Amino acid sequence: MSLIGALNTGQSALAASQAAIQVIGNNISNSGNADYTRQATETTPGPEQQIQTGVFVGTGVEISSIKRQIDDALESRLRGSISDTQSAQTTQQWLSQVQSVFNALGTNNLSTSMSSFFNSWSTLANTPQDMGQRQVVLQQGQALAQQFTAVRQQLTALGTSVSSDLSDAVKTADTLASQIASLNGQIVTASNGGTGSPNALLDQRDAALKQLSQLMNVTTQAQPDGSVSVYVGSQPLVTANVSNGVAIKNTDVNGVATPTVVFKSNGGTMPINGSGQLGGLSDMQARITGVVDQVDSLAHNLIYEVNQVYSGGQGLQGFTSVTATNSASDTTKSLADPASGLKFTPTNGSFVLHVTDPTTGQSTSTLVQVNLTGAAGDTTLDSLTASLNAIPGVKATDNGGQLQISATTPGQQLTFSQDSSGTLAAVGVNTFFTGTDASNIAVNQVVSTQPQLLAAAQNGDPGDNQTAVAIAGLASQPISGLGGASLNDNYQSMINGIATQAATAQSNAQAAQSVQDTLQSQRDSISGVSMDEEAVNLMKQQQAYQGAARLINVINQLMQSIISMTYP
Repeated sequence: MSLIGALNTGQSALAASQAAIQVIGNNISNSGNADYTRQATETTPGPEQQIQTGVFVGTGVEISSIKRQIDDALESRLRGSISDTQSAQTTQQWLSQVQSVFNALGTNNLSTSMSSFFNSWSTLANTPQDMGQRQVVLQQGQALAQQFTAVRQQLTALGTSVSSDLSDAVKTADTLASQIASLNGQIVTASNGGTGSPNALLDQRDAALKQLSQLMNVTTQAQPDGSVSVYVGSQPLVTANVSNGVAIKNTDVNGVATPTVVFKSNGGTMPINGSGQLGGLSDMQARITGVVDQVDSLAHNLIYEVNQVYSGGQGLQGFTSVTATNSASDTTKSLADPASGLKFTPTNGSFVLHVTDPTTGQSTSTLVQVNLTGAAGDTTLDSLTASLNAIPGVKATDNGGQLQISATTPGQQLTFSQDSSGTLAAVGVNTFFTGTDASNIAVNQVVSTQPQLLAAAQNGDPGDNQTAVAIAGLASQPISGLGGASLNDNYQSMINGIATQAATAQSNAQAAQSVQDTLQSQRDSISGVSMDEEAVNLMKQQQAYQGAARLINVINQLMQSIISMTYP
């Protein structure tokens, strides 16, 4: 026990207070930094000094550590909630845009275009010879086709934007994974293998992990050397100072290049499972593709059903020559075999081909059998061409898989009726629409330039309206290709499905944000900087510093007194 010992005690108190004040100042300086974790100075009493048997006196205070105030379990839960929120918000954002493409509550949408189209046929049925109303039917058909094409193009553009965002997010995730691996190495070195606490580096790593959790759901496992292992699902993304990386791999799905998030190191699929922005974007790719398929299916069935009725009808005049709008890639395969290349599938049945001399009114009708029973001898494009060539006054040719039928006698005209097989619609002879889905649907150019060819009749009488009536009724008729639903019902079901998904996504986003906000508040209460609390701590340390300084001052006076006594 001595004045020197007391002086050292005061000096340690000064040093501890100075360090504490500096830590408080650092907290205050970073109060606006969301990635900063509040720090606190931890002290322990200095080793005691024995002054006599059984009597010990303290030697002051030592700074044991400057620790971040953090709950690792809470941080993990917060990262998980951030991932859930980003996924839900991403889904909500893009589903809202998908919903806006259809403009279901507006006046210009697929539903109104389909209604206008079928209503125009109903009006034409009242005056089937009216050329003006025939033009209206063609215009409404073109408007409907353009509406389908526009919707599909917008959906495709959304899909392209999602793919672009996914690519950017993957690059960001790869950069963050590399950054975390690099920080692991720096932390191991700075902490001397885990014995120290380089707080600034730890904050940087936590910030990188939080950013990564916005992109995908990750879990971490602390290692004894101070590094953390980062996992996606059960697979490691970062181990020590090595990152397995994040990349995109395009895989072929039904002929479409589909991007998949993979580990860069081995190309294995990354189990993002709808988590984070990456999961939300991947999920939206599938959803948008599904909506495009639904729109294509609706357009495909509209084209075939209208053409199937229309191709058995007749206009105010016939054709001198007609070329199919669809082509077969293999003319030796059954017309019902997908290998034939036809996008529409006819069935077993027949149709009638009429050859008429408009001058004399004389007409011959020939029943053309279409055998599609699945047995040997099924009708192919080659055999159909041969059957048509066998009809007097008719010449049929196959031009690169496209059937062309012509009258051999100048002035004679060809018309068709009673097609129970759907063959004419399948190959594209005497059709209203061309194309196979929403990407290429259009009104047959031959009809659009010659309205007199528009088939409103069924028996060839100019006043007949049976084909127009039949087409007008298609909107509400059950269609096997749509699972028994009508065109209108199928469209409404699709719109309702998208609306339900959008509403669910909004609810999920709100719920996920609420959970994140709650966890963030809990985190802020532990790790966030409170200016009021720091002000109180600063006052405490100020008083402690002043007390230590007064102690040193008193000891100094005592030492001066001793010196003056020794050396008067």
